[in-house]
Amino acid sequence: MQFTSYSYLLLLFPAVGGYWALPARFRAAYVLALSLLFYAAWKPLYVLAPLLICAVINTCGHKVLALPPDGKRRWMWCGIVFVLLILCLFKYGAASAMPLGISFYSFAAIGFLVDARQGRIKAFSRSDIALFLTFWPNIVSGPIVRFRELIPQFRAHRTFELAMLLRGMDRLIWGLAQKNLIANNIAWWVDEGFRPQAAHLNTTLDNWALAVGFGLQIYFDFAAYSNMAIGSAQLLGITLPENFRFPYHAENPSDFWSRWHMTLSRWIRDYLFFPLNARFRGAPVPLYLSLVGIMALVGLWHGAGWGFVLWGAMHGTYLVLHRVWESLQETHIPRIATSRWTRWGWRLFTLCAVTAAWVPFRAASIGQSLEMLRTMFLAFTFRISYPVNFYLVVLAVGMFCVVEPYLSQAVSRLEKALAQRQASLAAYTFLLRPLAYACGLLLFVIFDDRDAQFIYFQF
Repeated sequence: MQFTSYSYLLLLFPAVGGYWALPARFRAAYVLALSLLFYAAWKPLYVLAPLLICAVINTCGHKVLALPPDGKRRWMWCGIVFVLLILCLFKYGAASAMPLGISFYSFAAIGFLVDARQGRIKAFSRSDIALFLTFWPNIVSGPIVRFRELIPQFRAHRTFELAMLLRGMDRLIWGLAQKNLIANNIAWWVDEGFRPQAAHLNTTLDNWALAVGFGLQIYFDFAAYSNMAIGSAQLLGITLPENFRFPYHAENPSDFWSRWHMTLSRWIRDYLFFPLNARFRGAPVPLYLSLVGIMALVGLWHGAGWGFVLWGAMHGTYLVLHRVWESLQETHIPRIATSRWTRWGWRLFTLCAVTAAWVPFRAASIGQSLEMLRTMFLAFTFRISYPVNFYLVVLAVGMFCVVEPYLSQAVSRLEKALAQRQASLAAYTFLLRPLAYACGLLLFVIFDDRDAQFIYFQF
């Protein structure tokens, strides 16, 4: 049951109404039951995978809390190895089908064990673990949530507030529009241009347009899912962490990863990079090599293909280059490094480098990606191979991406101004806002493509 399906949208609001109608002590169990039903709606057998991981994590987690340090470490690694084996079996093994979201709730499970060993989690129940790993808004494609962020919210027993409902609706409707109106309209052109037989026919302009187009498609597609997940949870009074913050406005490669898939970035930072950094004690060469290796593993997490590994290694290299630059600016070239031209140079480099890295991520093979990159950077040809509409769509969506943060700021300022005037706020809440929702739903229906799944479902 996709977030963009009519069945999900029609069932969501009765389910939310049931949640608020129940006594507070029954709500967590109600959400757990809904989450299992939601997951089973894809395929009933799928639900066995998260339940098995829940059982193992529950056992290992309680051992971690109860035992002395040596025992904590042993049981933590037992749980982590089990989760990784299950993940590898489905993602890279001979399994005929991969349970949806297994990459995401596997990361959450590993993070839980590490947090338990480090004392960030003091107590939990079997139902807490099950709810944490199967909460329906984020089980399929994130955001990747931590136990201490989610479960205490269910224990808080919040009361219903209209403002909370409106915030949830805002995110839900905007996610629907991002998916159907923006991401799906670019998808057909991108799929056509990335066909394996098209690689040797595309020109420099074609390949740059395709790389930019896919970068915009995957951003609005994944941001749409994240917004709908955050909105669905907000309807229950649950706040999930943000996952995107205008990533194509990044000032440098490090800033990009503080804006793109933010919950994955902080997971990598806290559970992989910081421990390695502590082990190497800041020694630059091992640290730089580990950074490239970690990002290559992140690429491999997306799928068993060399294109994903190359994408990750490219991003690791970008991060190393920026860290080297930062070390130079502290010692040798501080004046140049802090100039306005340098900052804009890094912005341009980041935008071009991230766009180039999308090519191996999307291409069908390494050969295709190398051929496309060759025409983008070495063998220049400037004719166009596709209808003009393709380039206009990419340009229009790109321009919207440019102004997106400024539109967001304008809406925030408007809401703050209206909040100070009760009459205007009432008109906005009960007239203009429903009108905006109706327009968003109308666009969703007009541009509906029921066959278009979210890109990150395959990961």
